[in-house]
Amino acid sequence: MTADSSAACGPPAQTDGSGSSSEDALADDHTVLVVDDEAEFAESVGHWIDQHWDAVVATDGEEALEAFGPHVDAVLLDRRMPKLSGDETLARIRERDGSARVAMLTALEPDLDVVELEYDMYLEKPVDRAEVVDATRELLERANYTRELRALYALSSKVAELEARYDDAQLADDERFQRLQAELERVREQATEQLDAAEDGQMAELLQVVEDAEG
Repeated sequence: MTADSSAACGPPAQTDGSGSSSEDALADDHTVLVVDDEAEFAESVGHWIDQHWDAVVATDGEEALEAFGPHVDAVLLDRRMPKLSGDETLARIRERDGSARVAMLTALEPDLDVVELEYDMYLEKPVDRAEVVDATRELLERANYTRELRALYALSSKVAELEARYDDAQLADDERFQRLQAELERVREQATEQLDAAEDGQMAELLQVVEDAEG
């Protein structure tokens, strides 16, 4: 089940400024890295992905880092793994060259520690083929969004995940969540200013999708 409610809203295609659309981003030459220490599950997800794109399967964090590179367009990453956790693997991926969109694919509920994690989407197991494929498609589409809009999607979904798990009093007392909300507001203002300057109808629709999901 995806915790990113915006993925289900079916945002319109967004171009990258060079005329290429989200349809181009979904071509079958994209590479998706699947990382999970449960080998059977990882192979199943890899098989689902292979029906649409090129899948690379890793069964621990160290193997994932060996497989990762600028050619990887999306990563589906478990959090709870031996040797190197998914959180640590994500941090090292973000230090490397590349612009891969990352979804945490895990049985762990999101906790306040996720505030510090630079992921784009959070999916909770169990998941089925359709959920995995739809989430991966959404990750690949986001590669064509502006940096501000990608950040807005990621931050707004993270806030929604935490608000669904914790009560208002807990979040009000947590400094990490307050920083997260402040960052969300900052990014929203940037995205709105960018929209006003560009007068981009597609971006306006995308921004409205995020706001509707938050509401």
